[in-house]
Amino acid sequence: MMMSIDKPLGLRIKRPLRLLSRTICLNIIWLACLLGGGLLVSNGVYMWAKAQLAQALIASAWQRSVHAVEANIPSHSTNQTLEAIKTKPWPWADTYPVAKLTLPSKSPGSISGKPLYVLAGASGRTMAFGPGHMSATPLPFKGDNSVITGHRDTHFAALQYLNKGDSISVQTLEAQGQFRVTSTFIVHQSQTHIIESQGADQLTLITCYPFNSMIPNPTMRYVVSADRVP
Repeated sequence: MMMSIDKPLGLRIKRPLRLLSRTICLNIIWLACLLGGGLLVSNGVYMWAKAQLAQALIASAWQRSVHAVEANIPSHSTNQTLEAIKTKPWPWADTYPVAKLTLPSKSPGSISGKPLYVLAGASGRTMAFGPGHMSATPLPFKGDNSVITGHRDTHFAALQYLNKGDSISVQTLEAQGQFRVTSTFIVHQSQTHIIESQGADQLTLITCYPFNSMIPNPTMRYVVSADRVP
């Protein structure tokens, strides 16, 4: 008859503890991933909602600027020039709308086909609220290359659906008309020739690339080039 030999008490306790520790670690990792994903999603929703609300306020400021031009009464200035019309969308804003552009209604996004109000300046703070006009370049219809930049996950997400031959409607306080897409391409951010003078009435739209990527501060840019339709 064989006698059973019990394992030492320490060994019997350590194994369940190891299993328990492993389970706890896995649960902590799972919870961290869940919370991290939730934060990313909630942050994305917040950014989207902020962009939508800002565009509504900017649209109102744009309409006031248009009415000021029509009435020949510039806002916030007695100087009777278009440059003096700088209607802020909210009192503490350090920018103002300078143009309105409408992309073709061909993307599945909610912004597709809706007017986008372009703000003066292309800083990160400005582009959180709408596309920004690069101040070192002229406004559209000034006979040269006008550069407008925007975020790939909000206002300029629709750029990925534009093709050669598509028309973009553009309005400034001085003129309005159409620009036809001539090309779309991808460049490194160091290739600054895309914002240089072209000697022709051209519109250049720029956003980060790739689209739908969670990687911050990418080095590549997606560019849409368009020429003014006579």
